[in-house]
Amino acid sequence: MILRTIFLYYWCLSACNGQTGDDVKSLVTQLFTTNTYKKNVRPNADQTKPMQVDLDFYLVGINGIDEITQKLTTTGFLFISWTDEYLTWNSASYGNLEYIYVSQSDIWKPDITLQNGFSKLKELGDSFINVQILPTGEITWLPTEVFETKCNIDIKYFPFDRQTCEIVFVVWSSSILDVNVTKGSRGILLEALDPNGVWSVVSTSAGDDVLSSESRVVFTITLERSSAYYVMNVIVPVILLGILNVFTFVIPADSGEKMGYSITVFLAFAVFLTIISSELPKTSGSLLGYYLMFQMGIGTFVVAVTAFELRIHHRKDKVPYKIQRIFRSKCKTRVKSSDKNFDNPEKDKENEDGEKTWSDITSTTDFILFWISLVSTFIVTVTILGLLSSKYK
Repeated sequence: MILRTIFLYYWCLSACNGQTGDDVKSLVTQLFTTNTYKKNVRPNADQTKPMQVDLDFYLVGINGIDEITQKLTTTGFLFISWTDEYLTWNSASYGNLEYIYVSQSDIWKPDITLQNGFSKLKELGDSFINVQILPTGEITWLPTEVFETKCNIDIKYFPFDRQTCEIVFVVWSSSILDVNVTKGSRGILLEALDPNGVWSVVSTSAGDDVLSSESRVVFTITLERSSAYYVMNVIVPVILLGILNVFTFVIPADSGEKMGYSITVFLAFAVFLTIISSELPKTSGSLLGYYLMFQMGIGTFVVAVTAFELRIHHRKDKVPYKIQRIFRSKCKTRVKSSDKNFDNPEKDKENEDGEKTWSDITSTTDFILFWISLVSTFIVTVTILGLLSSKYK
């Protein structure tokens, strides 16, 4: 849209001025043949002065971020301008011709390239791209590319993460004494940006970075991941499965369903992780990854404890005295609160002060482990969600 507007403006301007094709041919012959234009000569009349090049960046789209290869892929085009002192003319002598277009391969242009690119160095643009030349020698070059750049990706706060990436353009072979590239007046422009379903642009910045032997322009883009999908399809189901896992300790051992229930929940958790594995970053270090491992650890613990409880629940031998002492107070509490025999109070007294069975031990163990697991799961869940959601607030 921006390019079309520029082209239509200059087309209308040329149509109103009434120049002809012969005027264009005469001008091109004069500039490139009669004047013997050499594209390998820097177009400064005074070669002691560097060529000043302005660089702006139109961001068209965020194609994606690859966490494994640490790569940002964007689509955009550069707005590069400089003055070629060997390509000037008097507009009145050529039918008021205000501009011409020539192939980018026919003129001198700065050897600007992507410094932090992911592939080998290559020339910007292509031979089919034209540059616009004004009578003053001002040249506008708009090379369009799909840029693949290196970016340090930090997934610690996934899926509430933000990534800051740089796109660095440098004059590769010419020294700063010959070509000096600087940020244009506009920097990064987002007018042509198409929205991305996963990433949104939070902020942008641009600046010159002059080194001892080269000049470069650094465009910085801060992106924020859309977290709604991951909250609804990853985090919430994991929390619900974690709650179901804890409620294994509520099922009585005599019901015959305790082991089956615990294994079913554990398998459901494992299958769910297999399904969502493609949606998670393939690198380690995220808080969400640690939380998933915590939930898997709790699930493994519940299955192991359930198997052990069922092993001792049906034992007929006497409970050792030391174990009875450890569980006596809890056993009394459970008799008073849930197993009280209102028809025979003396039986309650006997149960409280007498020997305890393995069934009493496993029942009390379930009560203790239920609250420990529930409280620890709640604390860890709230802590992780708090760290994830509050990072960039």
